[in-house]
Amino acid sequence: MIDTEKIKSILLRENYVTSDEIKKAEEFGKSRNTSPIEYLLSEGLITKDLLGQAIAESFGVPYADLNSNAPFKEQVLKIPEEIAKKFQIVLFKESELEVVVATNDPEEEGLKEALENIFNPFNVFEKVKRVTIAYSLPEDIESVFIYYRKPLETRFTKIIEAKGRVAPEIIEEILEDAIAFRASDIHFEPQEKEVLIRFRIDGVLHEAGRIPKEHYENILNRIKVKAHLRIDEHFSAQDGAMRHDRKAGAVDLRVSVVPTLDGEKVAIRILANYVQSFSLGDLGLREKDQEMILEAGKLPFGMILVTGPTGSGKTTTLYALIKILNRPEVNITTIEDPVEYKIKGVNQIQVNA
Repeated sequence: MIDTEKIKSILLRENYVTSDEIKKAEEFGKSRNTSPIEYLLSEGLITKDLLGQAIAESFGVPYADLNSNAPFKEQVLKIPEEIAKKFQIVLFKESELEVVVATNDPEEEGLKEALENIFNPFNVFEKVKRVTIAYSLPEDIESVFIYYRKPLETRFTKIIEAKGRVAPEIIEEILEDAIAFRASDIHFEPQEKEVLIRFRIDGVLHEAGRIPKEHYENILNRIKVKAHLRIDEHFSAQDGAMRHDRKAGAVDLRVSVVPTLDGEKVAIRILANYVQSFSLGDLGLREKDQEMILEAGKLPFGMILVTGPTGSGKTTTLYALIKILNRPEVNITTIEDPVEYKIKGVNQIQVNA
């Protein structure tokens, strides 16, 4: 269990924040019924890495930064999937004498015993390795679990061979993979004999898998029905919205269907919750650039232009800035096409260009 009071005292002791900033964070938390930590993150006063270090210190363990030191697939797979997901653990580092395992709960009951069974099984001919437990943020651990997922085409084949609910199951697998890879868009691109599935990740499209063309009509119709689009319309562009329900929380999706020579192309924009929580510090901006944007954002007049290709992070950047400026004494109105994320306390107007 994470002790918020202990984290605040660590942040103060290490001079990550001032007592005035903690006081403002507490007032904000009471007025918005949220955690003071959320205020510190949204204001850019601390980064997720600083928060991770503070939480690790509250547990009395090292901090494992899975973003800067991302583990390799072979490294991750050394821990069986069932155990990794049960205890939320990732193999962070390994040497002849020691293994470092990252988890979001170092005090989980049965964790140490499970790790000893994995890395020090009964074998008198092998050296006993020291097992060190480190802390990592839950979202960082979850992002590494994508290595346990089999390729999409392998799963497609299995679904088709089972002759069950082919369309719903294939769509489910595609959406879960896209969210796991933190894709901003999914593209279904019909070709002569198959349909190419591509994910847009960090502004770049990557091939994710291929579907036999004979199954695409059912998949397309299911997407149309869930997005409240006409299934009998094949020659005009259509736009809609749908929601993907999952254990970790529902995800809103924007759907666009466009006719092409080989069939109807579908583009799905993912409005994932993790994007809403991004601060300017999470976007990879240098400290100097963050300060420049913050100074510009606080001016009483002027303009900030955010440009780039689809999926490059324009909306996410603007939302991160709006969250910093969003205070009870400030009136903020946005004009968007469409409104992708709802921001509490902000007047958001949707226009259809």
